[in-house]
Amino acid sequence: MAIIALFAAVGWGLMTGHVADTKVLPGGKLPPRITKIVSASAGLAQDERILFFYSSAMTPEGDGNLLTDRRVVSYVADGTDTWCDSIALDEVESVDFIQSDSWLEDSTIVIVSTDGYELTLYASNEGGGDVRFVDAIRRAAKLDLD
Repeated sequence: MAIIALFAAVGWGLMTGHVADTKVLPGGKLPPRITKIVSASAGLAQDERILFFYSSAMTPEGDGNLLTDRRVVSYVADGTDTWCDSIALDEVESVDFIQSDSWLEDSTIVIVSTDGYELTLYASNEGGGDVRFVDAIRRAAKLDLD
């Protein structure tokens, strides 16, 4: 009975946005509560659209990696410190993809800007979300797909 209650609670948390999903999600699939949290945490402009989102934390307040219609963003809020960084899509020079072959480890996406700055994003490989995420970044930045 306790296991059923746990699964019900997690299901409710995912549907309402109180718990982060374990996979990369297209922006249109984010619950409104998560969209609001991510927008605030990532400092998005009011008309900036989330195209893909992934969080390795239990809640989207903890961290996030996202692609918007303007930039790639990574943020971390660990309770004592908050960090957020981004690279505009028109400043993306290259996208390196280190795909994980284990469901226990996230894939790594390294975005390099035209001035040499590196921004590292993480993405779950569950359901091929990491591949869709990196392909979307490359398309949005107008880079050739490998």
